[in-house]
Amino acid sequence: MNGAPYTVLRTRGLAKQYPVAGGRRLVAVDGVDLALDAGRTLALVGESGSGKSTIARCVVRLVEPSAGEVWINGRAVHAMGRGSLPELYREAQMVFQDPNGSLNPRMTVRQVLHEPLRLHLKLDRERREARARQLVEQVGLTPAHLDRYPHELSGGQRQRIGIARALAVEPDLLILDEPTSSLDVSVRGDILALLLRLQREMRLAYLFITHDLQVVRHVADDVAVMYLGGIVESGPVAEVFARPAHPYTRALLSAAPVPEWGVTRTRLRLAGEIPSPIDPPPGCRLVGRCPLAQPGCSAARPPLVEVSPGHLSACPVTLTAGDRP
Repeated sequence: MNGAPYTVLRTRGLAKQYPVAGGRRLVAVDGVDLALDAGRTLALVGESGSGKSTIARCVVRLVEPSAGEVWINGRAVHAMGRGSLPELYREAQMVFQDPNGSLNPRMTVRQVLHEPLRLHLKLDRERREARARQLVEQVGLTPAHLDRYPHELSGGQRQRIGIARALAVEPDLLILDEPTSSLDVSVRGDILALLLRLQREMRLAYLFITHDLQVVRHVADDVAVMYLGGIVESGPVAEVFARPAHPYTRALLSAAPVPEWGVTRTRLRLAGEIPSPIDPPPGCRLVGRCPLAQPGCSAARPPLVEVSPGHLSACPVTLTAGDRP
């Protein structure tokens, strides 16, 4: 890689629906556009069920999208046949939330790391072993860990092995699906520091899925806020956190813990329940819960509109009324 900026991941109109009884469909992801450059981190945030993990799986075709387009390093992932997907996995890898579930308990760390080196890079045994030793040291472990099974490792060590396995094929894009949420609080900071160091050294692009806004503030360059399958606000983290334009973003930020003692924050509370993704509202998906909703909000789904350079919001009420903090 050279130092010039370029787009590693781009999606356009990405959508995923699941058929349910009665001929209806559950809308998991609905028309999502994303762009992520080399060396940067884009965080996807939102409540559980908002579609964050579905997007991740659609990007690498673990789940087949219902519609839309995905490009990784300029290659049309959506147009690739199943037989071409191994080529995709040289460029994009995932680190999953639960390291216990993502590692084969019958395989040693050595076997876990040798497998992608054999399948994707076609390395002989001697070179696989050298690369495996390099990988464990790269993630802060030692060659002694190569002979251990997953149950002989701590949770943090297992996640480090998951990261090492993802790095084995030297991808440009890592999709990090809640990579620290299942770990002890004392370990989370170490894993985040490791990810930031690896990104600086290798100029990796991270698609970082999380519900923890403090993690977003610490690790991400840009953020996309999801609600009921769609993006309602996106932009640079500092700008979105300082001047949230969408009521849902404002509600999320106002509910987050305040790190400074004695500092309070005005809560923006959303009423009611999240609508069913089987029968989402035709207009703004937040309309039934939003304290700022107007009659026109139910008419049509609002598009994302630029409110400042690179900062987009899908709330015409706050844009026209100037109702921003």
